[in-house]
Amino acid sequence: MLIGVTDTITSEDKYNNYVKWIEINNSDFRCIKLSYKMDNLSDLQKCDGLILTGGGDVDPFLYDGSVSHSKVYNVDRKRDDYEKKLVDKALNMNIPILAICRGMQLMNVHLGGTLITDLEEAGYKSHKSDGVNENRHNVTIKDGSYLQTIVRNKKGMVNSNHHQAIDKVGQGLRVAARSDDGVLECVEGEINPKGSFILLIQWHPECMDSNDPFSRNILEEFLEEVYKHFTNEKLMKGNI
Repeated sequence: MLIGVTDTITSEDKYNNYVKWIEINNSDFRCIKLSYKMDNLSDLQKCDGLILTGGGDVDPFLYDGSVSHSKVYNVDRKRDDYEKKLVDKALNMNIPILAICRGMQLMNVHLGGTLITDLEEAGYKSHKSDGVNENRHNVTIKDGSYLQTIVRNKKGMVNSNHHQAIDKVGQGLRVAARSDDGVLECVEGEINPKGSFILLIQWHPECMDSNDPFSRNILEEFLEEVYKHFTNEKLMKGNI
């Protein structure tokens, strides 16, 4: 089974973190890199799931933000436009989507939402790691959310390395978790949990302890949904 994983662009090591997280104990699943630099949008058609990875900031132009803001960095409009097309295609294919950090922000913006351009400037505490010490903080899960059924907890501790976050929630999404200072940490598709998996999270589960439910449970649920899509497609084609 193939999972499309977007190119982090700036770091091959960071991209490989996602691949290792998925493949290390899951031999039935393989990753394929999706990148505008490879012009391989059509490769998503081979996939049964999509992961939108972290990276630089989304172009503020896409959510009517300040395009000249001094704290906006590593904007790559070609990547934004490419990944917007991936989101549209994945939604049309009804495959599971897991959007992480930048991926969460990009998908939210594409669905009509907006971002807080800089958390500290907006009065929140820092959610960034300094490159030496990992920033970690609590998240509170909304009762009745899909995320709560996945992690089986009301609270948890996650890693954190971002300076932006969702402000207005995009169309078809709902709030599932916030940090103690009120920053949106997870939104999910407004769908029946038995429908298509759509989960957008601000933390990096691929860099957490593999036994932590905010990493392990999310991966297991995502892969289960990928497997369901794979088998359903084979049934429709008469290959099972």
